[in-house]
Amino acid sequence: MEQALILVVLAGSFKRETIDKIRALPGVTSAYFLYGPYDLYVMIQADDREVIRQTVMKLREMDSIKSTLTCNILQQ
Repeated sequence: MEQALILVVLAGSFKRETIDKIRALPGVTSAYFLYGPYDLYVMIQADDREVIRQTVMKLREMDSIKSTLTCNILQQ
């Protein structure tokens, strides 16, 4: 199982339903707003990295998202 933490910076024009759209994406296990340099975090879990990549690309296509930082979680 692959996992990734995505840190997101939202555009100034984001709407509250943005997080609902994010939570509905394939592989997203949680998404919460943050205080600090990033506006929210998104946890993704999938059988392979390709699903994670596709979900990150869907995030980046949203108008309300300014930028993302993907942190792949290493399994031990």
